[in-house]
Amino acid sequence: MSLPYGPPYPVSPLIRGMRFALLLAGIAYGRIKQSRYEELEEIWLEEEEKRKVLRAKELAKLKARIEKEEREVIKQIETGEYFKTDDDEPNKIQKVCVPK
Repeated sequence: MSLPYGPPYPVSPLIRGMRFALLLAGIAYGRIKQSRYEELEEIWLEEEEKRKVLRAKELAKLKARIEKEEREVIKQIETGEYFKTDDDEPNKIQKVCVPK
């Protein structure tokens, strides 16, 4: 059985050596970059933890405010003040504008 494109061409030892050297250089470069990114990631995670605590405090304040407003609205609904309007007064006469 023969190869469809013929026998492989012999590659120069210089080219093979350069390929291997560049492969090792790429691996070293990747490790250096990875270590830099790991350091940046650690810093970012620390800052994110701080932001998470601040976000939780702000969210707790917001929830407390919403609960307070809900209690006030429920109280107004139970007493009937929530549904009162100016039109509920029986003795008040409304003026209607009639176009001429």
